[in-house]
Amino acid sequence: MKQFKLQLHRLSVVQIAIILLILGLFFGGLFANTFKNSYDKQMLNYQNSVFSDITTNAINYAGLFRYILAKNFGEFIVFWLLCITILGIPYMAYKIISFGFFTGFFISAVSIQYGMKGILLILAYVFPHGLLYLPIMIMSFYKGFELCRSIYHDKRNHISGLSTLIKPKLALVFMLAVALVIGSFLEAYVGSFILKKTLGLFI
Repeated sequence: MKQFKLQLHRLSVVQIAIILLILGLFFGGLFANTFKNSYDKQMLNYQNSVFSDITTNAINYAGLFRYILAKNFGEFIVFWLLCITILGIPYMAYKIISFGFFTGFFISAVSIQYGMKGILLILAYVFPHGLLYLPIMIMSFYKGFELCRSIYHDKRNHISGLSTLIKPKLALVFMLAVALVIGSFLEAYVGSFILKKTLGLFI
């Protein structure tokens, strides 16, 4: 046990994040394959009803943009607020594992249901906004981990030195927030249009 803890301590934050992500992907894919019969009918219902509704009805782009922006910023604000608490690092670990799990589940479930054709649906679901969301997520986790570690492990005095530690991160947080607005715009206007056209191939 001591040897395992020592090896874990030697791993960098990036290596630990990759391990957690791989674990999440593995268990998400395993869950999708193991419990296929429990959601198979639901996916068929989605294909027959939800897919049809999306492809036939007009998209309220402005309303969708407001919804996506509010959702993304809600998570973004919660993340950075938790980074200045002792819950920051456990919360990051949870978010990485859950992201990997749901990603693994989604990819496996869609691939099982639609085969090679499902790859097109997967790409349409994440393009083009995913190309911006991914670096935002990586940078947020990396810098958020640095902030939380410096507050609770390096300085061990987060009350008096909190403002000193936060100020250098404000410019980065602002740039990430701007990028998140752009990503939300792409998801609402471009991504939803691409997804709508792609879903038409499945009905």
